[in-house]
Amino acid sequence: METLGSEVLDTPVGPLVVVSHEDGAVAVCGFARTAEELFDSLDIPHEPTSPRGEPTAAAAALRAYFDGDLTAIDAIEVRQPGTALMQQAWQRLRDQPAGVTMTYSEMLPKAPRAAGRACAVNRVGILVPCHRVHRTDGNLGGYTWGLDIKRWLRHHENQADSLF
Repeated sequence: METLGSEVLDTPVGPLVVVSHEDGAVAVCGFARTAEELFDSLDIPHEPTSPRGEPTAAAAALRAYFDGDLTAIDAIEVRQPGTALMQQAWQRLRDQPAGVTMTYSEMLPKAPRAAGRACAVNRVGILVPCHRVHRTDGNLGGYTWGLDIKRWLRHHENQADSLF
């Protein structure tokens, strides 16, 4: 079994853990203090991890994202398990421009509940930006890391977008 590398980044909204494969593809990413806490918060099995000695390309891209370069994260490879429909939903999220939101119905017009489920089980938050999705009635819906962080990310993307 592959041992995944982990690193923790300080962000304006708290520590962000990035867990990646040897080839750099991100397996899990979210707001937590440790990889173990991250796995627990996502209710997924713990994978063997060890701290990265050097920052990865994903960490550098995430730092750039938080510094205002919202497209820096677009090229980072992610790899998470899921059905073909979930993979389609996650790709749709990755294609959604920063600062532009959509509804679950817009995300997957023929399967809005599946869109919601794909967001709920997304293991690579920010890189697969489910914070850009809201309910049809305009309410934010849910967010694994809490609505305060979802609001902050959306505000960040709107503010950074206006700088360019």
